[in-house]
Amino acid sequence: MNDYPPHIEVINDTGLYPPGSSPQRWFLSRLPIFLGVFLSALLIGLAFNYSRPAIYRSTATLLTSAMTAIDQVSETADIQHVAIQRQILLGRELLDETLKRLEITDPQANLTLEDVKEILQVQSLPDTQLVEMQAEGEMPEILPVLINTWIDVYLDARAAEIERSKGKTVQIVKDELAELEIKIVQARNALIEFRNEHDIASTERQENTVLAKLTGLTAALNNANEAEVKAKARLEAVEKAIEEGQAVVPSQDQRSLDQLEQRLQQLREKLAEFDKRYTREYLTRQPSMRFIPEEIKKLEKEIAAKQQFGTRIVHTDAMQEYQAAKMTLDRIRQQLEDHKRMASEFSSRFAQHESLRADLDGLEKIYRETQERLVQIETRPVEKYPQVTVIDRAFLARDPISPNYSRDTLIIVIGSVMLGLFGVWLAEFLHPPREKQSNDALSALSAYANLGFGAGRLDLPQISPERLAQIRNHQRLNAPMPRELSDADLRALLNASNTMGKQLIVLLLLGVTLKEAAALTPDHLDAESGEIRLSGPVPRVILLDGLLSYFNEQHRFPVWYTDSPLAIDDLSAIISVAAIDAGMTHPEDFNADAIRHTYIVYLIRQGLKLSELENIVGTISPSDLVEYGRYSPLRPGLSVTEINRIHPALETEALPPAQ
Repeated sequence: MNDYPPHIEVINDTGLYPPGSSPQRWFLSRLPIFLGVFLSALLIGLAFNYSRPAIYRSTATLLTSAMTAIDQVSETADIQHVAIQRQILLGRELLDETLKRLEITDPQANLTLEDVKEILQVQSLPDTQLVEMQAEGEMPEILPVLINTWIDVYLDARAAEIERSKGKTVQIVKDELAELEIKIVQARNALIEFRNEHDIASTERQENTVLAKLTGLTAALNNANEAEVKAKARLEAVEKAIEEGQAVVPSQDQRSLDQLEQRLQQLREKLAEFDKRYTREYLTRQPSMRFIPEEIKKLEKEIAAKQQFGTRIVHTDAMQEYQAAKMTLDRIRQQLEDHKRMASEFSSRFAQHESLRADLDGLEKIYRETQERLVQIETRPVEKYPQVTVIDRAFLARDPISPNYSRDTLIIVIGSVMLGLFGVWLAEFLHPPREKQSNDALSALSAYANLGFGAGRLDLPQISPERLAQIRNHQRLNAPMPRELSDADLRALLNASNTMGKQLIVLLLLGVTLKEAAALTPDHLDAESGEIRLSGPVPRVILLDGLLSYFNEQHRFPVWYTDSPLAIDDLSAIISVAAIDAGMTHPEDFNADAIRHTYIVYLIRQGLKLSELENIVGTISPSDLVEYGRYSPLRPGLSVTEINRIHPALETEALPPAQ
């Protein structure tokens, strides 16, 4: 059998038109319908368009400032003031006066109050104090006259208001001065009484008696501390000299002691010289020499007694000096402590005094400023500087603002064409052809095996099986991903499901596929360790953290386990039923693929490595991994132990109770 490449045969047939009719005849038969509808709509639309009168607009712009005190200026845009002025401009009193003046200046206007209300408008420009006054109507020559008269009436009203405001402001300021004078006198008297009551002689803090005495006591305490340290050091030095056996005598006795020691030294030297030449027996026989040893002993006793007496005197003086310095220090400290309390009370009173004085100074400052303000109000010619400025007066409008005849004519023409086409379609729909060829649903092109090369055939190149597989794979890759369900959707499904539905949804949110769920048996559940052990292409362990109550003996695991296994389509139908019971808007989007897709996206968004994804959810094709890669954050991937495997919809506080 010969293989021929596929070809396309062009079928020359007029099956799209009724039998026995040509395209020209069909077109001519529908042309009257089109023209009738088109021309009717066009004439009606044009008649309506050009029957509308032209509307003209004249505008003027005012700059208005808030009516504050007559000597104050409104610096920022006051939106509330602009809104108030808009109401005043459109008020009946102002419009009545405008009509009266218009009747004098232009008697032919012949307008009523209701006409003026419909013609005049006021618009505020955003974030400014500019007010745009508008007049719209069919008579362009009256509009600028009406607006300008309206402006004049408004300016006169504001000028009168300014004049009244000046007198009112002067009186208010004078009343403020009178009140301030009374308050200043009261504050000054209160300050004087406070000074007399608490003995505050000076406004300078340090010049008052209490604080001056505190300063003196502090200086005396420092001196007493220094004297006590010196006395204690002298006492310790005397005691140390006494312990070391040094001679310690008063300064007034030191000279006599030095003379005795000098006399003793001379006698000792003289005796030593005699000992070199004579014996002691010889010296005792000589009257001029035998007194020397006795004199030495006498001097030694006298020096020892003098040193002992002087030591006692020096030690006693040092001890008395230290005790006196210590007593002085204690007394000054006590006085300082007592005076500190007085100083603290004085500081508190002085702070109150300063507060009263600050209040008095503030009142006097306000009084001076108020006096200056009164002088400025009385001398400022406010009538020459009104609070309203005419930025732009109204002028005669030459072109209408509406309607736009050219644009509306184009719209009418396009709409008439569309209505004509709709009329042709409606005629075809209401009066279809009696006969149609049986192959209306077929294409005018048919492909079949090339049995030869005849007229009207177009040969195409043969498509290889590899190229066909590539095209199909591309179509599969471009298929839309399942819907990602929100936490609220998942909780709604759980709440609307029975025990079987809850078990199935929880398993899908733990990474179990629908096929694996259908093949589960009670042997796969390890209740003691809280695990589900799966075998198959990717053996893995599913941890049931806090979810074991949905798979215990009371509810059986799995609920759908029987002698005859439940089909995968039946399990998928359980989810569809839960979606319908939950009242979902599009229940067809809620299926096992959507729940599994939601769980996979949750894992990847935490940063899980794509290579470790199958350790949780089982086998995933490389092409699907590439698609899921767009959910991965731009950072190094995490391992399975570094992420949270429990979906937020399965958290303990969010999960519905097991039934």
